Amino acid sequence: MHSDYLPSCHAWFNDYTSSFHSPDPKLEKNIDLKLKHTARVCDNISRIAKSLQLGQGDLALAEVLALLHDVGRFEQLKCYGSFDDRISTDHAALGLKVLNRAGILCSLPKNERHLVRRAIWLHNKYEIPETESPRSLLFCRLIRDADKLDILGLIVEHFEARSKNPNPALDFGLENCPGYSREAILDILKGRMVKIATLKNLNDMRLMYLSWVFDIYFPVTLSCIEERGYLKKLIDRLPQDSEIVEAVDFIMDYLNCRGRIFI
Repeated sequence: MHSDYLPSCHAWFNDYTSSFHSPDPKLEKNIDLKLKHTARVCDNISRIAKSLQLGQGDLALAEVLALLHDVGRFEQLKCYGSFDDRISTDHAALGLKVLNRAGILCSLPKNERHLVRRAIWLHNKYEIPETESPRSLLFCRLIRDADKLDILGLIVEHFEARSKNPNPALDFGLENCPGYSREAILDILKGRMVKIATLKNLNDMRLMYLSWVFDIYFPVTLSCIEERGYLKKLIDRLPQDSEIVEAVDFIMDYLNCRGRIFI
């Protein structure tokens, strides 16, 4: 990657996203949310990549990926007023259309251009295909970890403040009602992420975010989650019945096996 590419990519991103600012306070709030999210994901991916002792070229490429991974969110919010891909459109696919129209990736070498496109496409999918090359797998894992780390922080903050500062765009249209889905519990007990299609209420959403630990790849990411207390804050807002306790214990056992002790 040429040394001028990362600064020019930042300049393009700032110019592109500036066109989405709105006098509507609800829309502007979520535009600002996504801008800050992108900045934090850039910081996260740099921290994770440095922990792996990657070279300067790969550090820059990782930051480009973090900068562009959610570029489709801005058009999604403008057109649909929601971040829920189920009722709007796949924001990764939309982001790739935006990048193709802008031609911002064209000056990258072909292999790097393909890698960035592939990692953006896969950053929000349920899982990474086993057929990915080792290098593609690395960058897919980097952006998924960096993204999930920040989303967990956003969601914990949202749950803590939603009664005073509601944001329907983050609730996926789900109700804050008692109970939870048995399907969500079963997914966790099988050591897999809860699928969005399973969600029936906000308790299910909390279970889904807890289950993200099964899709975290790098030790430094787990360390950040532990330091910031994200899992405990999610667990504390769940009903404490036997099935929830069983699911939480399963997650804790999984993390302990990976060498982390939470709660």
